[in-house]
Amino acid sequence: MGKRILVLGGYGALGRRISRAVTTIPSAECIIGGRRPQKDAQFAGANVSCLVVNADEPASLRRALDGVFAVVNATGPFQGHNYTVAETCAGMGVHYVDIADARAYVEGITRLQRRAQQKDCLIVSGASSVPAVSAALADMLAPEFDHINEIHVSFSPGNKNPLGVATLRAILSYTGVSLRVKEQGRWRYAFGWSESKAVRFPRPVGKRRVYLCDVPDLDIFPARYGAQTVTFRAGLELGLFNYGLAILGRMRRWGWIKNLSGWAPGLAATGHLFRAFGSVAGGLQVQVRGRKHGQDIEHTASLMARDANGPAIECSPAVALIRQWVERGVSDTGAMPCVGLLTWDEIRAELVNHDITLVRV
Repeated sequence: MGKRILVLGGYGALGRRISRAVTTIPSAECIIGGRRPQKDAQFAGANVSCLVVNADEPASLRRALDGVFAVVNATGPFQGHNYTVAETCAGMGVHYVDIADARAYVEGITRLQRRAQQKDCLIVSGASSVPAVSAALADMLAPEFDHINEIHVSFSPGNKNPLGVATLRAILSYTGVSLRVKEQGRWRYAFGWSESKAVRFPRPVGKRRVYLCDVPDLDIFPARYGAQTVTFRAGLELGLFNYGLAILGRMRRWGWIKNLSGWAPGLAATGHLFRAFGSVAGGLQVQVRGRKHGQDIEHTASLMARDANGPAIECSPAVALIRQWVERGVSDTGAMPCVGLLTWDEIRAELVNHDITLVRV
């Protein structure tokens, strides 16, 4: 019997992909945990079992964690979420990784550092597009520079890869809300889903409009790379939806709407009505500017998804980390964001079966 990997939220859009990938790891046994688990037809014949567990109840979690080697938390959204799962894992000495992209949540995981070290386990947050993949791409470009001045990250999914309710809730949590951005060495305040910018991705994505988002990169990258300016923007393929979110953000700023999270199910349903428009193509782009031998230079790495498997990019760091732990063991202990734990090559290995390519300029 292999090492038991518990995937919480394994029936969600991303959790299902992660569960499926875990079943391909030799010496790993995948356990899908949920409140009403039922084995999906796509797992027929795979080494998968199901377990009833309430991720919000420590007692239920402790029972589920008995004999488990590592947990993948895909329950999101993580904005405003508590650390019940991570704390329980740290207390029981179970390795933990989540796919959070919430700025405060990912940075706050370090509060479990001492407890995780005492129990000899590793607690990792942010094994997703940000900050794990964006940091891996920035790490790949960093050796090209003597000094990095600016890092600009842009993300835009294809419209035919519709956003799930959890992802929409995450976006709506900071739409119209004040956020901090480092610009020319100083922190300034802006609003989520504002200050749009046109960004050109390599083909087949092309030109997309993107908006300011509140993600862990905004705090991690200035400290990690010494960059004086760091931005992260995201945008949907269809301008109609971008403008709609921007309007909702303004209404929130004006006090007309107090909480946008409740709009997520309705917006997700509306998005499904427009799936015939746009494309499946999406991209994650990291643009780095700085100096080399006294000259100003710029390099860009763009990760392009040309099929309906764009969400595989978000899942790849968590799967790569689990594979690393199962096959090579866990060398670190403590609690940290998922930055510097995976190389680009390790992440890329989880994407080889998808039409996802890297374009460097």
